[in-house]
Amino acid sequence: MKRLYIPLILELALIIATTIWEKQSFYFCFAFYFGLIVYFYYIKKQFPLGELRSNFGDVKNFWIPVVITVAAMLLAYEVQQKISIQWFTEYYESIVHTPTKNEIVPLLFLCLMDMIMRPVAEGIFYRKAIISFDNKKKMAILTIVSLILCSITRAHGLVGIVTIIILALPVTIAYLVTKNIYVSIMAQIFFELYNTGFTTVYDFARIYLR
Repeated sequence: MKRLYIPLILELALIIATTIWEKQSFYFCFAFYFGLIVYFYYIKKQFPLGELRSNFGDVKNFWIPVVITVAAMLLAYEVQQKISIQWFTEYYESIVHTPTKNEIVPLLFLCLMDMIMRPVAEGIFYRKAIISFDNKKKMAILTIVSLILCSITRAHGLVGIVTIIILALPVTIAYLVTKNIYVSIMAQIFFELYNTGFTTVYDFARIYLR
């Protein structure tokens, strides 16, 4: 875990910042995910794009697990929605909101963060960097740690944390089963594209045509 002290410090700083300056959460989150990508990609060389491209031709071991994981994420999202509706006030108050200006450029950066940066950063940090396959006991403990660490960046209350863990379970399980971080990252990217795509297109059109 020694090599993770910088990402863990970044996460601690993010939690403190989004708690104290909640209205600026988008900027803190963007900087956090950008920092993780820079650290793991450029410094630790943990996300070689050549390996990602090599997976694209593998239907059985890559695309089928990706599709299954996306389907599982959609089911998890339905569970999350039911929880958030039932405990709406607790859920709304416990999650980290990332508001941006109602303009094209901020919306573009929000899309970049939600659809690309977050899936990549969460995959290489919370799953690939933290979870170990040395033995089953260690793997189980570190999996729980990864889920908790991932959830507390996006929620500061119990209901929010639980819902984020539920959403993170499918991609975490996909990584445990396939041991291929690109499966979970690609599945999360597709899920975010599907989940927020319509709203994003609508927002672009609304801002452009106003």
